[in-house]
Amino acid sequence: MSRTGRRVVLLTVCALSAGVATVKAFGGLGDDGAARTITTTVPAETAQVPLAPAGPTPSLPDGWRRVRDRQGGFSVGLPPGWAARRSGGTLVLRSRDRTLAIAVGADRSAPGRVAAPSAYAREAIESLRGYRGLRSSPSRTVQTAPYPGALATATGTYADTGVKQAITLVALQRRGDATFTLLAFRSAQSPQSPAQRVVDRIVDTVHAERPA
Repeated sequence: MSRTGRRVVLLTVCALSAGVATVKAFGGLGDDGAARTITTTVPAETAQVPLAPAGPTPSLPDGWRRVRDRQGGFSVGLPPGWAARRSGGTLVLRSRDRTLAIAVGADRSAPGRVAAPSAYAREAIESLRGYRGLRSSPSRTVQTAPYPGALATATGTYADTGVKQAITLVALQRRGDATFTLLAFRSAQSPQSPAQRVVDRIVDTVHAERPA
């Protein structure tokens, strides 16, 4: 598939007509926690692929609770003291001290159903909008996630606020169903290790469900 054919979709498909899916691609979080989006298009493929099993619902660490996004068709664990709300068509998780935010979405377009997670994560991180001086890393395989996945990172200055951010993007694919994306934002000045540990644990709790 060409790069254009694998164009990144971090949220849900909004419309489908004449073989082209119109989608909203995640562009960042504002100071108010609202998701910023851009609109782009991807060629819609019609090939069917076998549906991978959803698997058992992952257990949660002590004190966590499970949040279900019925529109997105997934659930995810929420750490103690964190808040969750839908914004701009995605589920935004935010830490109590507001130093870490994670946008979780499901892509059920043709690329989301079949694209390799490593390619998806790489192109997703490179396609982020609203940043100055965005520098991304190569994607790498996520070994312990509930679905085959890949992770990529980037740093850049968010143009709306002038704040330099460190960004982690994880793409998990239930083949034939969707790619679930977790896009984590923190200040580039804050420590990496504690934030990454939380992101890793949240990734481990993702579970595919039937969308509403």
